Amino acid sequence: MNLLKDDFISTTQGKVSLKTILTGNENYQLQYYFDEIQLAMLQLLSSLSTVVLQPTIQDLKGYLKNGLTPEQYEAALDKVESQWFENDCFMQSKPSENTKYFPADIHKVISGIESSSTENASGLFSSLNDFSCVCSDCMPALNYNYQTNVHAKAMGVGGSTGIKGGGTLTFLMAGSCLKETILMNTVCVDYFTKVSSLNEDACNDFMWVTPLKGSKVTNAKGKEVEIYQAQKIGLARGLFALAYHFKFDVIEESSVCDSCGHKSSYIVKKFHHSKYNGNYGSTSEARELGAGWWPNPYTATVNLENGFMGLRARDQNWNSWEDLSAMVAQAEVDKNSISPAPIISQYRDTGISKKPFNYLVGGNILKPKNEASIVGRVYDLYSMPSSLNKNLSKVTQVIDSGLEQKKLLEKAFYIASKDDGVKFKKNIIVSASKNAMFRFTANAQQIIQRTLLDVERKEATELRKTAVIELKQEAQRIFMGVQRKYQHDLPLFKALVKGESALYRK
Repeated sequence: MNLLKDDFISTTQGKVSLKTILTGNENYQLQYYFDEIQLAMLQLLSSLSTVVLQPTIQDLKGYLKNGLTPEQYEAALDKVESQWFENDCFMQSKPSENTKYFPADIHKVISGIESSSTENASGLFSSLNDFSCVCSDCMPALNYNYQTNVHAKAMGVGGSTGIKGGGTLTFLMAGSCLKETILMNTVCVDYFTKVSSLNEDACNDFMWVTPLKGSKVTNAKGKEVEIYQAQKIGLARGLFALAYHFKFDVIEESSVCDSCGHKSSYIVKKFHHSKYNGNYGSTSEARELGAGWWPNPYTATVNLENGFMGLRARDQNWNSWEDLSAMVAQAEVDKNSISPAPIISQYRDTGISKKPFNYLVGGNILKPKNEASIVGRVYDLYSMPSSLNKNLSKVTQVIDSGLEQKKLLEKAFYIASKDDGVKFKKNIIVSASKNAMFRFTANAQQIIQRTLLDVERKEATELRKTAVIELKQEAQRIFMGVQRKYQHDLPLFKALVKGESALYRK
């Protein structure tokens, strides 16, 4: 099976090829059991489209406006060494002869499944039977997810961190159909060259063709370590960057795939991996040693004192709307500057399409201080205006209104906690405040998503007014619920009444 030619993509209408999706007019929908796999498949297909089409800004504008013909796809494919996309070699580098492979059950390529074989690692699903065999067609996406998105600590001592960093969020454009989504997430080579600051002679060979070579440096402990210089990694090489030597065993056995739900005569139950010796700039040590950050098109970045890292969900109480302004336009959050994913900047800066679009944020929420464990998932969709440059304020004003109301709710509980009558019951208010803030940010997520559905047809002031009214009512409703709970405890109730005033000030 070849990823650029054959039918390996699972949809609600059966399996189809990348060419069929990009050159046809059918409204295909991906069909995968876990949203983690679906998100990985969208990244994979967009990366494959980038490598095949290698479009300029003008090329991509044409594809989005007029479509892509089968002849255009074949002409582009003729310029690509398609043999490297065969299923038996794609993203499967070969280690040295003495390198030891470690076997693993197939469920390990999904970060959300709990496994007792990895110490301190927990997930969202506890039954290993949920994912015990997959078809060979699904393996490229699963391997891609494993190499790119799964956190190293989920694999214990055998884990390695990919080029975008384990546990980082993924940011994608979402079009009106699968074809448009893939094209909108296809990287323009001229735009990437302009914004990436890579070396002119950066290697573009795939890592399973030309092995990755690192630089030997000495760390703070005086130990020699190997790092991979970001500026030496070209676009095609980086899109499919490897963190492991990887191989899987295909066995002839008829079964239903736990990934896509299709019946297959050839399945995979186990794989073998061996981590690379060096580290990318996505790890803290390599970042300190000057490896540099490789600008993954589908990752927003946080600018730290010692370099860049991929944006993560902060904790279980965090909701993506809180950082949405920074995700679409650079902004400071918690004293750190956040820059949008390059694929979002590409849309904003080039005007490749004049249509409104949806913005997809997805990924894992890692447990603080134990990043081997997954405690939640982010999978949020936001409506965006047709021109981000002209209408960005429509988005930011809605987000700002949510953040302002969040601060007022926090202030209301703070005022209540400082009342002299509850000095011995302060912990009760603090606990109630934490629960209330969690409910507010979760409910505000829905309010903001609903408000932004009108981002194209309403003016900024009208959108903000709608958001302020709904968010204010939600904060007041939550606070009143806490008041009712403690209405028979007079000191607590009086303190909460004092705090309530913060929510009604104009």
